[in-house]
Amino acid sequence: MSSGPTPEQVAEYLVRKLEQTIRDNRSDKGMSFSTWQTIAREEVTNALRAHERRQGRQALGYARMALIGATSVVTIGFWGAVVSVDRAWGGPAAVAATLAGAVLFAVAAHWGVLRAAGAWAKKRRAERLTKIEEIDRRIKRMEAEMRKKQDRLKDKMEEVGEL
Repeated sequence: MSSGPTPEQVAEYLVRKLEQTIRDNRSDKGMSFSTWQTIAREEVTNALRAHERRQGRQALGYARMALIGATSVVTIGFWGAVVSVDRAWGGPAAVAATLAGAVLFAVAAHWGVLRAAGAWAKKRRAERLTKIEEIDRRIKRMEAEMRKKQDRLKDKMEEVGEL
């Protein structure tokens, strides 16, 4: 299965797309940083979502192949056991059917664990992003407060005058 574009190709595409967007939307003053941030955030989010979709489809394909293989083995084992029992080879046929069933169970369990782990990782990623956004907001508030404080001090210095 193809895994899609390489990380370098995606990065190059994003850089070119952001460059084009900045060129198309600039004015005499240029593009505001918040506008650029919003556009960049959307593009990176879209790239990450596309990557996750590709990974999900690839994992689903592998799980399906394993499930089909295990099902085939179990079916062959079952009918082989039926034939063997008829010919007095019931023991080895039963062992083969049991092993095939165990493989099928293992594949199904593995798939369930992968799904649960993916959901857990998605939740953790969302929590980390929320924390990052909160830190960004706090930093912006602190910067605004520092600018106000700087302006107040500058005004006081002008009132007092030079010593």
